[in-house]
This record gives sequence, C-alpha cells and structure tokens, in this order.
Amino acid sequence: MNIIRHLDHHSQWPPLVRLENPTLPRLRGDALPSWAGDFASNLAASTETPPELAVAMVLAACSTAVARKFKLMVKHGHVEPTNLWLAAALEPGNRKSAVQKAATAPLVHWERKQAEAIADEIKKATSAFKTAEARANKLRTMAASEQDQAKSRNYAQEAADIEANMPQIPRPPQLWTSDVTPERLGTIMADNDERMAWLSSEGGIFEMLGGRYSKGVPNLDLVLKAHSGDPERVDRGSRPPVDLLSPSLTIGLSPQPDVLRGLASMPGFRGRGLLARFLYLLPPSPLGYRTGKPPVSSEDIEDVFCKSLTAILDMPSAVDDEGHETAHILKLSPEAYAEWQLYAQAIEQSMRPGGEFENAKDWAGKAPGAAIRIAGVLHVMTHMEPWSSQIELDNMILALDLMAVLGKHSLAALDLMGADAGITAAGKVWTWLETGHRNRVSLRDIHQALKGSFPHAVDVKAAINVLVERGYVELTEVEAKATGRPPSPIVIVRPDIVEGWS
Repeated sequence: MNIIRHLDHHSQWPPLVRLENPTLPRLRGDALPSWAGDFASNLAASTETPPELAVAMVLAACSTAVARKFKLMVKHGHVEPTNLWLAAALEPGNRKSAVQKAATAPLVHWERKQAEAIADEIKKATSAFKTAEARANKLRTMAASEQDQAKSRNYAQEAADIEANMPQIPRPPQLWTSDVTPERLGTIMADNDERMAWLSSEGGIFEMLGGRYSKGVPNLDLVLKAHSGDPERVDRGSRPPVDLLSPSLTIGLSPQPDVLRGLASMPGFRGRGLLARFLYLLPPSPLGYRTGKPPVSSEDIEDVFCKSLTAILDMPSAVDDEGHETAHILKLSPEAYAEWQLYAQAIEQSMRPGGEFENAKDWAGKAPGAAIRIAGVLHVMTHMEPWSSQIELDNMILALDLMAVLGKHSLAALDLMGADAGITAAGKVWTWLETGHRNRVSLRDIHQALKGSFPHAVDVKAAINVLVERGYVELTEVEAKATGRPPSPIVIVRPDIVEGWS
C-alpha cells in the first residue's frame, strides 16, 4: 500500500486544539450514604447503567421528599431550600426510563396510597358538590324565567349562597409531574403546598421553558423562582391568578446529550441563570460493553429503599406559633459550617482570571448553595428525626465530594451547550479511536464501526476533517491500483498522542 502523504515527525504536526471531550471523574453508587447508596449501587449493577445515572435519579427522588418538609439555615438571614436540580445526560438505549422508574417507584406508591386513603371522602364530597351544583342551576333557571323581579332576585341570591358554600372536593396529593404547561405547573404547586418535582428521562422541560406553549416566547419566571423559593403570581387567563409564597421545584432529568447542545443560545437560558441552577453529570455510555447478564436486583435493598423514602414522605411538618404547618429548619454543626466555608472560599477564588470557573461564574456562584442543599438532603436520609440534630461534618464532606465531581461534569456540560454539531461528532470519532488505541485505521473501517452515529460516509468524513483541523489526526490518501475497489483513505493519529497510550 503506497501512502501518498504522511506526517511522521512531531514538529510537522499543527498545534493541538483540544476538543470538548474531557476525561471526567466518575461517581460510584455509594457516593450516597446508607440505604440510598445501597440502592443506587444495586440499581446501576442490575440495569448495567452508569452509577452516575442512578445517583442522580435517587438523589432527585430523595430531594422531592425532603423539600416538602425541610429548609436549611446556613446563618442568620441565609436560608436555603432543599430542592435540587439534577441532569444526567446519556445517549438513547441506556435504560434511562428503567432507572427513573425504579428510583421514583416509592413516590408513585405513596401517591397511590394517599389517593386510596381518601377515595371514599372524595366520592362523598363529589356527590355533595353535584347535588349543590344542580340546586344552584335550578335556582338560576327559576330566576331567569321568573317575571316577578323580587322573586327573581331571591332565587338568584339563593343560588349565589349555595355556590359560595359549595363543598370542597379533596385532591389526592401529587409529588411529581413530567410534562405540563407553566400555568398548569403553578396550579399544581398551589394545590400541593407549593411543592412539586419534575422528573423525566427526557428533556421536555427545556422545550416547555423555551416557549412550546407560548409561541416561542421563553417562560422562565416560575421555575427560576421555584428554585430559590421566591414569591410568584401565576396568571391563569380567565381564572383568578395563583399566588405562590415560597414555591419549591425539584428537577431530575436524564436527557440525551444532544438535547443539551445549543441550550446556551436559547433566549434567557444562560443569561437569566436557568442553566446554572442544574447539577450535571455526563457519564460514559456502556453501550457495546454490557454483558446481558447483570446481577439480579436485590429485593431486600429495594424494600429498604422504598420504606426509607416513604418514611421521609410521612415525616410530620413543623408547626408555627399560630398552629400552621411549616418547614423544619435544619442547621449546620460548627464543624460542618467551617468545612463548607472553606469550600465556598475555594469556589470564590476559582472564579478569578485563570481560575477553573472563570468562564462559568454563573454556575460557580450557585455551587456553595447547592452543596448546602445536598448536605441537607443527605442529613435527612440518615436520621429518623432530622430536626432534632445538626448536620454533621460527615454528611457535609459527602456533599462536598459530590460537588467536586458535579463541578467537573457541569463545566463539560456548559461547554457542550455551546458546542456545535461538528465538534460533538468529532468527539465521538476521537473517543472510538482513543479507547481502542487505534493509531492507524481506514476511513471505511471507522464508518463501519460507527454506523449507528454516522449513517453516511460523508458524515464520518466531516467529523474526521474537524480532527484534522485540530491536529489530532492526519487523513492520508492511498494510491489507487489500476483495477479493483478504490482504497479508503487512512486516518493516522499524531505520534505524541500515540506515545502516551503505551
């Protein structure tokens, strides 16, 4: 085989321009404590999915429960809610729905039990409502047809009195949703103590916020305020508005990485801090490396997880001086507070010129608050009566360890949101070359190996061209023979990278 052109020496290669394809730190299932960590590890193993996916979905489910009853006082005047926004991005086919279904099963079970408990009450109230409604309608008909004005007014007043005292039909509590308009989300939150979770194996929430229901006009106010607990009024058109005093929205997503790409260009998404509120994980896909014979999931571990999460949901609320239910206020131990301050100061310094978060100040500015929230959720996970003790150093260290990994992944996710399709395609090809230590391979072989991502050879060629432009590879032509199939160009990885593989 006669290669027409080949750059052999390091000095002949152009400067290497890095792809947005960093090697990211991994999480294990036991990054979460106690029963939550046991379940996350068991779930990841039994589904042959990355532990990061299970950790994110389990943490989101636990935050859904904790955020209903707990807030955290960092110091006087600084109170953090305990709702988290998590997004673990994975390609299709990674059993994301199965992981989410398992992690949210206790929430679904709890909702069902609550609905069953008040089913008879709902039937009685519905019957009474229909009876009263029928009486009011009859009186209004009589008022409309009565010629005597005094009698007509009396009938109308009786109807109004009945309508003013219509029986309220109880609503079964709802913990989460996965697709709803912004207006409907506000109504659901108002009906459920201003607490709600958006849990989904897709990224539909970004379409909704981007204006799917509002003719392309972004609708961010409610969700932004529901992250921080700020008051919001939701206009419902012809119906009275809904006033939310301290809304709390938990989010747990596992979208495709392609959903994240380009989000930074959506109006308001980056500028108003929407994207900076998420904690991201970008685990590597195990597709192609699964055995098909994972260990059987442990029913005992699943049972403990369900009972433990249900116990959090059933924890009593605090009661204020006027007898109204309110949130428990968690506090940090002096040791935990000191450790958190060190982290907050390190994050502050990382935003300086040349620092790790110089170009992601929006995310870094919210990182200390996110660390506090995670510590609060971990504290509730590990205590039967969380309100009776302070958050210890151990749970704060676990939270900060999680944040260290989440910080690296979130930087990569924010880069992905601003990346174009060509960079991402080149990253897929480079990952295949690098993981297999393939320093010399034909373009045709690359296409055959990656047909799932690149249906057409021209797509692979475009991705290779990006790698050539950035100095990762050289694409060389092979001299054609007089007869037979034209030879495929050869992709050669730059020698200094290959030397690092050995």
